[in-house]
Amino acid sequence: MKKILIIMLGLLVIVGGGRALLKVPSVQDKLLELGTNRIAKRGAEPLPESESLRVYVCGSASPLGMGQAQACIAVITPEHFFLIDSGAGSTDNISRMGLPMSQLDGLLLTHFHSDHIAEIYEVNLNSWVQGRPQPLTIYGPQGVDEITDAVNAGYRLDRIYRIGHHGEDLLPPALGLLEHKTIEPGVILEDGELKITAYMGEHPPIEPAVGYRVDYRGRSVVISGDSNVNDNTLKIVDGADLLLHDALSLPTASALANALGAAGQSRQSQIVTDVLDYHASTESLVELGEKSNVGMVAFYHLVPVPPTALLKDVFLRGAPDNFLITEDLMWFELPIDSDDIIVNRP
Repeated sequence: MKKILIIMLGLLVIVGGGRALLKVPSVQDKLLELGTNRIAKRGAEPLPESESLRVYVCGSASPLGMGQAQACIAVITPEHFFLIDSGAGSTDNISRMGLPMSQLDGLLLTHFHSDHIAEIYEVNLNSWVQGRPQPLTIYGPQGVDEITDAVNAGYRLDRIYRIGHHGEDLLPPALGLLEHKTIEPGVILEDGELKITAYMGEHPPIEPAVGYRVDYRGRSVVISGDSNVNDNTLKIVDGADLLLHDALSLPTASALANALGAAGQSRQSQIVTDVLDYHASTESLVELGEKSNVGMVAFYHLVPVPPTALLKDVFLRGAPDNFLITEDLMWFELPIDSDDIIVNRP
């Protein structure tokens, strides 16, 4: 009956007579009921169970790009859920993908540029509201305490308002406060068959900047954050199944800088020019792939985001078949006891 009603309303809209019908309160109420029921059921559906290591692209963009969220990667095993970075727009993508925020174990920061930390509190609030049972820990290199304390202080009143409105039973005050843990290069966490290793990146003048390798039951993924390719990169990707690395298209970024300068936008041109020396060029990543035995390389934190097929081809110029460009809502499945990497596109 519900499907029939929707089809009838759709036909009425198509032939033009439905516009008046859609202004009838009883029809509006019925459509609201159908729509909200669908949203509620979708929200109640758990993430499908899997024994695999799964990696989700919550944000694929750099500040040089519109239409995609900024840097954020989710790594999920049957027992664990970690986020790496939390750029602007990424929390909405987490919700769209139906990731289990009530089970979030921690947020790992690669460094403290705004496009990697913009939604720390949104992640905290979202997981707190959904029933996360322990305080959210923010992991990061030296300086993570300053970032965490600032977020806690800046949103103190927000927490007070929400606890006052919804009550301490629903929102326990202690779970609204972020905790922090300063990490050094090396193994930072081991839990069962999960191991997370931090390595030093190269993102001057930011120091330290780190990336992370996650190993789980023989499968592995490396997430770079922002970094040029260096010796540490080559070592950490050894034997990895999947590498998600920030990537800069030198032909595209150079052309953009020149065009901005020619158009009299000297400040913007200088900004783009400055970016060229502290992100990994696609050429350097192709070379990395040739020197290592990494299974697949996926470009993310794209500089700049390629909005057309032509610019995507420029990004992948010279890259072998095991290289690809990520986009928001893409995810990878790495089955256990297999070398397969299943790429799922939105």
